[in-house]
Amino acid sequence: MKLAVLMGGKSRRIGIEKAELMICGKRLIEIAIEKYSDYSPIFVCRDIAQAEKYAKEYGIKCVYDIYRDFGALAGIHSALRHNGNTVVVAIDMPFVKRDLLEFIFDKGIELNCDALIPKHDFAEPLLAYYSERAILEIERAIERGEKRIIASLSNLKTVFYPVDELRKFDKSLISFFNINTPKDVAKAEEICSQILLGEL
Repeated sequence: MKLAVLMGGKSRRIGIEKAELMICGKRLIEIAIEKYSDYSPIFVCRDIAQAEKYAKEYGIKCVYDIYRDFGALAGIHSALRHNGNTVVVAIDMPFVKRDLLEFIFDKGIELNCDALIPKHDFAEPLLAYYSERAILEIERAIERGEKRIIASLSNLKTVFYPVDELRKFDKSLISFFNINTPKDVAKAEEICSQILLGEL
C-alpha cells in the first residue's frame, strides 16, 4: 500500500502547525510516524522549508507541493506525483484505523477508479484513495484556479463509498475525526481516554 500523509499548515484557529498539536501526550506527527512507519509513507509538506524541518527532525521522507497556495489539492497532486496510486490521510486525523485505510486503498485498486472517497453527509477527500490517472485533471483544475478537491475530480471516474460500510473496521467512525479548533482538541483528548479504556 502506498500512503501519503498531508501535513497541512498552521491552524488559524489554534495558532500552531497542525503537526505540532499535542494530543494523548504526543504530537500529531509523532502519532502518524508510529502508526504508519511500516508503510514507508511520504509526508507531503506545503513548501521546502517545512519539508526540510520535519525530514531533519524526524528522519522521515518529506516531499513538498509543486503548486503553491492550493492547499490540500496541491498536496494530493504532489502525493500522486511521488507515489503513483496512493491513499492519503491528513495529519489532523489521528484516530485512523489501519484496516480501514488498507481497505480504501485495496477497494480503489479493485474498482479501477480514479478516486475513491468515503462519503456520509459530506465527502471525506482527505482520507481517500487516488489513482495516478487523476494527476492531469488535477493540474488542469489548478490551472483554472480551482482549489476544491471534489470539483477537480468532476471529470474523472470517482467513486463515493458509503461511510457506513466502513463500520466493520471502525464501528464509531473515529477515523474521520479531524482537529481544527480548540474544542476539537478537547474532544480528541476524550477519545484518547475512551481508547485507553477499551471503549473505542
